[in-house]
Amino acid sequence: MTDRANDVSDDIINHNDVPEELMSVVASLTSERRYVPQWYVYDTRGSEMCEELIRKSKTYKVWQHEYSILQTHADDIASKVSPPAVLVDLGSGASSKTRLVIEAMLKRHGRATFVPVDMAKEFIETRGRQLEKDYPGLTVEPFGGLYMDGVRHVAARKEAKLLLWLGNSFSNISIHQQVKMLQEIRTQLSDGDRLVLGVDMNTDREAVSQAYGHQWISIWRDNLISRFNKDFGGTMDAEKFEYCCEFVENSPDQDEPSCIVLSLASSCKQRVHFETLSLDIDFEDGEKIYFYEGPNTSCKWNLRQLRRLAEKSGFAVDAHWTNDEENYCVICLAPADVIHTSV
Repeated sequence: MTDRANDVSDDIINHNDVPEELMSVVASLTSERRYVPQWYVYDTRGSEMCEELIRKSKTYKVWQHEYSILQTHADDIASKVSPPAVLVDLGSGASSKTRLVIEAMLKRHGRATFVPVDMAKEFIETRGRQLEKDYPGLTVEPFGGLYMDGVRHVAARKEAKLLLWLGNSFSNISIHQQVKMLQEIRTQLSDGDRLVLGVDMNTDREAVSQAYGHQWISIWRDNLISRFNKDFGGTMDAEKFEYCCEFVENSPDQDEPSCIVLSLASSCKQRVHFETLSLDIDFEDGEKIYFYEGPNTSCKWNLRQLRRLAEKSGFAVDAHWTNDEENYCVICLAPADVIHTSV
């Protein structure tokens, strides 16, 4: 037993019955700043619940805003790569919006290869089989893994690659790691490849607070804690953790965007036992488990910040498209040395 997470060492944690990939979750829970790895939130059940919420929510509008942009500009996006091309969807989930780009690529190229990348491998394999039924001429090659695993997986392919990173998911990457990650992606791309990001630009405090409010409890608290208990034989009680949402607003003149900070706060002093690990973790009253590795959960950008991000990462803005309210953007990045003028 230990009072502080960072006092726990591997040699006293029993992980014989825990898959190696889950040990990073143990490390995150037992770190000085407790957090949940981004990929862990969305198992098959979490992915299904999230897909339903984002499509039906009256306050979380990312899906609707992005869908409206893709409806209008999917052909423009598909035109950014030459055939034969491979479409790669990072954090694909159900690929519900990606269908619009798939349709545009099939119309333009006749045939296409689609590589959905997601940690919920069974989920995307099932969706992939359905996509192949729905779209003759489409070959689906699901890849189960993290974002960068997927990028490296397709890097050696000779076809032009169109990488999609939709749903404002890039904005969940730690602010301190975003440039580094984009730089690494740049090293894996050829001149004819493109990276398309969907990013949220909504900085209205009230709207943002409603969007990330209590409607997420069933996914980001109840299902998450249920997974902790299932994977590690835990005794966590969801009712003893409060879901918290904070909005950190930065000046639009700063390179660092505004962001959301999400966490679960222990509502009392408590000890949680993980039988599979032979491990106890003590929580102080009010102590938090943060969502994702970094200080941010969801960044809120403006075009100047996005251009600066691209510039620092070895990219240039090839094109961008916004919705009517101009609070959501889909931006196409190209290797900087092949773009002489930015939009």
